[in-house]
Amino acid sequence: MDIDNEKKYCQSCGMPLDVEGISEYGTNSDGTLNQEFCSCCLNSGKYLFDFSMEYLIYLWGLFPDSYNKIAGTNYKSEELRNVLSDRLPNLKRWKQKINTAHIHYALIINVQEYINRHLFEDLNSGNLSHIACMSIYHFRRVFKDVVGENVGDYIQRLRLEYIAFKLISTNTRVSELLEQINFHNKHTLSRAFKKHFQMSIPAFRKTYSSVACENKIIKQPDCSIKRIKEFKVAYLKFERTHRNKQAYSTLWGQIIEFVKKYNLTDKGFKYVSISLDSLDITEIDKCRFLIGVIVPNSMEIPKGFGTLNIQAGLYSVFNIKGGYHELNKIYRNVYLDWLPNSKYRLREQMTFEIYANTPDKTSTDELVTEIYLPIEAKQKIK
Repeated sequence: MDIDNEKKYCQSCGMPLDVEGISEYGTNSDGTLNQEFCSCCLNSGKYLFDFSMEYLIYLWGLFPDSYNKIAGTNYKSEELRNVLSDRLPNLKRWKQKINTAHIHYALIINVQEYINRHLFEDLNSGNLSHIACMSIYHFRRVFKDVVGENVGDYIQRLRLEYIAFKLISTNTRVSELLEQINFHNKHTLSRAFKKHFQMSIPAFRKTYSSVACENKIIKQPDCSIKRIKEFKVAYLKFERTHRNKQAYSTLWGQIIEFVKKYNLTDKGFKYVSISLDSLDITEIDKCRFLIGVIVPNSMEIPKGFGTLNIQAGLYSVFNIKGGYHELNKIYRNVYLDWLPNSKYRLREQMTFEIYANTPDKTSTDELVTEIYLPIEAKQKIK
């Protein structure tokens, strides 16, 4: 008989507390009973195991008979894991950790956005930890947990990838780049660049020049030059794309629910993806991008979503019809062929896509994507 509808569960392992198999409660630091935890999980105010919630669910799934014997249930392995996957995130021990993780994520997002805006300024850990409202030690540890890299390595990588992007998308000389980005000196840059990309700056530029020639066989997308007004985007940030395909679907699901709740598509607002890196330069599992939707400027955005204003200005707009699988090739063609031969140069690295329709309502062949590149006229050589 399945009696797993009990009202009271151990706030750590999820085992029902008011069944015959649970004879003892956990204890607080002063020795008094704590009726929120079982004796297998809490002793003298301390947890008796320290592995993750995910591993706990995995373990119960390995031994469902042990769980069923105590709880009076009759779950199979996969059923039990599904039940606990729903239950445990709402229990005190794990809910607190999840809430803390959400807070840390939001604070580190603020730091990352600050780094993006001040990439070549003094970005020491003291200043960044102050922005995150943490001690330096705590900030460094949390930053690595959230981002997957030490803060110093992260900043150095973004700087070098920005420089690499400039090298393949403009004809700017290295000496001019040094003036623009305030890097230490040419020799320091050359050493750091070669260490990161495993080739010198001239070799890197030559390699991507040959790629540009190969890309000329790709049909040029339709292009127009437009001056757009500033608009507001509500977004969710996504990183580590290669390792988190399920998370990618989950985030898009949250965006879609948000759009449905406020009837945004009915009001003419469209989905947006904003790229912060180039796939030709940044490793795929380190690429950063934002996914979201255009929203009214006056709209109050729900907690959990970030907001970004796309700046007014001149943009080259490429209209692409068909599936999304060819977009990376088109980007390479635009950056390495169209842009160097145009009358324009990039104003900044960030580009974005607007989706005129979506796969849930449109066949692949009829999908329409607009790629926006922020540009400005090239300066005439005197």
